[in-house]
Amino acid sequence: MNPKKHIDAFLSGLFSYVEKLVLLLVGGLALVGIGQILLAIYVSEAKEIRLEDLLQMFIFIEIMAMANVYFQHHEVPFTFPMFIAITALSRLIVLQGKDIQPETLLYQGGAVLLVSCAILVIRYSQRYLIPPESSEMHPGNVERH
Repeated sequence: MNPKKHIDAFLSGLFSYVEKLVLLLVGGLALVGIGQILLAIYVSEAKEIRLEDLLQMFIFIEIMAMANVYFQHHEVPFTFPMFIAITALSRLIVLQGKDIQPETLLYQGGAVLLVSCAILVIRYSQRYLIPPESSEMHPGNVERH
């Protein structure tokens, strides 16, 4: 093996390990975030579970699921971050409460609708428009059933 290929192989392996380490860190920090939310609920005087806490936990769970899918299939479907975006937008709408201006609510609701439509288009194209023989090369083949 010539020196250039040896260096390329070494760097590729190094980046692969760093990528896995960072994903492990992201998953672990998401778990810590869930623990912090549970601790905040427990130590609060009201001891109430609010909708924004549950939505924040769903965001953390989706982040952990995204890391898990990568470890199982060595790729992350493009729709996972889009699901996180929908949950984050929903949480933003809930946090703003009743004092939100109607235009802002329409824009945020429109953003949720736009991201949802994008997910539908991506899933439809992966399922019905991409030929099965190209699924090996397609980054979203995890979602094919």
